Amino acid sequence: MKIPYFPNKLKVAAVKLKTLFYIENIKNKIVLGGIDGKLLDCLAKKLNFEFEILSTHTGGSRHSNGTWDGVIGLVRNGEADIGLGCLVFSQERFEVVDFSKSYSALEKIFAAKEPGQVPKITAFTYPFTQNVWIFYTLMILAATVLFQRIMFRNATLLGSFLSVLGSIVTKGMENVKDTPWRRVLFGLWLTIATVMPFLYNTCFLSFLTMPEKMPIPKTFKELSDTVLNGKYKCLVPKEAIDVDLLLGSGIDHLVKLGETIQKNHWKFSYAERLEHLLDDTTAVIIPKFALELLLGSPPYIKVKKSGDYSGIWHSGIALKKGFCCRKRLNDVLNGIINGGLYEKWINDVSFAETIRKRLELKHEEPQLQLTLEDLKLAFSTLCFGYAMAFLAFLGEVLIPKSVDIFYY
Repeated sequence: MKIPYFPNKLKVAAVKLKTLFYIENIKNKIVLGGIDGKLLDCLAKKLNFEFEILSTHTGGSRHSNGTWDGVIGLVRNGEADIGLGCLVFSQERFEVVDFSKSYSALEKIFAAKEPGQVPKITAFTYPFTQNVWIFYTLMILAATVLFQRIMFRNATLLGSFLSVLGSIVTKGMENVKDTPWRRVLFGLWLTIATVMPFLYNTCFLSFLTMPEKMPIPKTFKELSDTVLNGKYKCLVPKEAIDVDLLLGSGIDHLVKLGETIQKNHWKFSYAERLEHLLDDTTAVIIPKFALELLLGSPPYIKVKKSGDYSGIWHSGIALKKGFCCRKRLNDVLNGIINGGLYEKWINDVSFAETIRKRLELKHEEPQLQLTLEDLKLAFSTLCFGYAMAFLAFLGEVLIPKSVDIFYY
């Protein structure tokens, strides 16, 4: 059987990154590492060709004057026969180079720093939502006016308010007119004044022990809104064309996000430590599998992934126009994909990164108990209440009955 022709030597352009493609010299032998490095090595052995590596640092973008840089530029200009680097298919790239069949699907997500705990200093507001607090306050004010008019004997508005407020903290009510229908109203209010503090007290300690996390964007729509409001910044890898993909998405919030990123030149390199780039107001757009390659697998990933994708793009090997053996290359590439080799290489690199993260991880005992710092606000409020009670006591002793503020 005649073996289909394939060149015995190729010039290969590749994005040089530790997890993606790198070259090592071990005992005077060239060894390729990274997922695309293993792919090239497998292709070379199967197709029996030698290669010359042309290293670059980007996949390739088109400049305003029509020229291209990175891997695409080397392949387009004929300096390289093929190019590697998880190169995303795009209409602009298809105009200047050909591609092999897709060997990877890149799910574009964004990642943000694991949110910190909300301040415990305001923990007393957590058990109820803002709307419940507003409703509860209005209910107290309404009960103050209603009780002053129909329940209390000769009570001032301030006196009625203090009596209603006191009933919430289990203080008894005095000077109440005693009639059957007033008893029903009084019992209804005492039920409310008992249930609401009970619900509050039930939830309060749980919020102190397990505080809520600070809110962060969860979807690309929320990320776009926070970026446009100036609360967040979003970085994209300079080795990829994520800005072009956002601008060409046709989705309004993604386009606006891309315009903001382009205007501010928010970019990062895969060569940088990703955990050092993220802070409380920074997110990065990154392929889902690349996040695991750079940070490892759970539970050692200390970032929050978005709940949606900006899109899913296929990637392949860039080929110079008119490349002779595209079908032969695709046949071998198809065998590598169907055999699960490429997925295995990704898992191997991700596993190695997970082990490294595990070795770096410092054991921390979970702190579920309450500390004096957690209860500082409670003690401060208690002392303030005692001080106000003492002033009220002095007022009752020193202020003449003629200026009594509770009864008229």
